[in-house]
Amino acid sequence: MNIGFFTNTYLPAVSGVTTVIENYREELEKQGHNVYIFAAKHSGYYDKNPNVFRFKSIDLNYKISYPLPLISSPKIGRAIKRINLDIIHSHHFFLSGQIAWYYAKKLKLPLIFTYHTRYNLYVHYAPLPEELSKPLAKTLSTLYANSCNAVIAPSKSIKDLILEYGAKKPVYIIPSGIDINKFKKTDDEEKIREKYNIKDDAILLLTVCRLSEEKNLDFLLKVFQKIIKKRKNVYFMIVGDGPEKENLEKQSFRLGLKGKIIFTDKISYQRIPSFYNASDIFLFSSFSEVQPTIFTEAMASGLPIVAIKAIGSEDVITNGENGFLASDDIDDFSQKALKIIDNENLRKRMSEKAKIRAKYFSIENSTRKMLSLYEKVISQKEKENKLKESSILFQDIFKQK
Repeated sequence: MNIGFFTNTYLPAVSGVTTVIENYREELEKQGHNVYIFAAKHSGYYDKNPNVFRFKSIDLNYKISYPLPLISSPKIGRAIKRINLDIIHSHHFFLSGQIAWYYAKKLKLPLIFTYHTRYNLYVHYAPLPEELSKPLAKTLSTLYANSCNAVIAPSKSIKDLILEYGAKKPVYIIPSGIDINKFKKTDDEEKIREKYNIKDDAILLLTVCRLSEEKNLDFLLKVFQKIIKKRKNVYFMIVGDGPEKENLEKQSFRLGLKGKIIFTDKISYQRIPSFYNASDIFLFSSFSEVQPTIFTEAMASGLPIVAIKAIGSEDVITNGENGFLASDDIDDFSQKALKIIDNENLRKRMSEKAKIRAKYFSIENSTRKMLSLYEKVISQKEKENKLKESSILFQDIFKQK
């Protein structure tokens, strides 16, 4: 099968969507399929993969740390025809999504859209008033979903949300999968603790994400301030980079967290498993996720999770089993984290439950569901195309009479 992925963000950009796309690409190719990536061009970056095609792009240098695709080109159009795609899979509704829609219509190909993002919670990136951009994001993403042959929701909560917005096309739940084997323990975690001067008997809290406004990281800093007032042998590591990093570093200094909190430099995805395995508990405070792959990665590494109860976290965390769901109250969140910090038996029990839960989100399981959907949609599209061709043929016959 020849599959076209159209995306706004891809390597070398580090993001959840990039991770999801790479996980699927690797597994699909492992199973003998061809995956072609269509994404924005990054200045100075050259792809080793010959199946990556780049759109002309613009780097706004405005909160977004990666370039955005502009338009397609005749060269890419010719490449798409030559590749002979069987299906187009869009990972965003805007920009690359519009290009995906255009080629799907032009070449009479089935179009699938994965709803990776709660777009109305990312409107602070748009140069529009929030009261206008929030409803606009809902409306436009729903219109796009209804122009596709099928929509993928990474979780049940997101499916319910898409349907609430007004989606009419079939919505299928396919969790974003990961390669669980990549997150098994190695000796590298000892090197991580040694590098950052964290003793073996210390508890290391971890979060991994883009350091941006929607991740609500200032909340976690205040939570950690509460924790270290009660427990001294605890550290907090924030792995990631982004536009809010400098502000967060300044805030951590004002909160008196110096020496207890660690901001890493930008870390490549290949090195991320070592940071999970060096840690004890995973913290997350974002409301904007649909089904964070970082939850699955943390669970595959055996980390109990404490997260704000929201769409995304509710679909992954079973409260009291593999972690705790907390309110957006600093006291409530810190108390739940302290329960796991203080109780080694609970920590171990949750760790085992987390590993078991992670297996449901394996890339093999998700890819099997994805391929089944591809085959179904391709078959339906072929029948639809034949019906249209027959209708046109009959119209021509009647016109001649």
